[in-house]
Amino acid sequence: MSILVHALRRTERLLLAGGQQRARRNAWSAVCENRRHAADRSEAAALFPAEQPGALRRA
Repeated sequence: MSILVHALRRTERLLLAGGQQRARRNAWSAVCENRRHAADRSEAAALFPAEQPGALRRA
């Protein structure tokens, strides 16, 4: 890890209590997971254009 990362983590430890650190990291993990799901949905929409919202369906 870079010096900057170490410095930021040390500062974080000094400023935040353990529970706040954990909550922030959990929130960031959730953001990353949501981004992965959005990318998966986008990829699936490209594979199946008829399933996109607003697409015309033929009987």
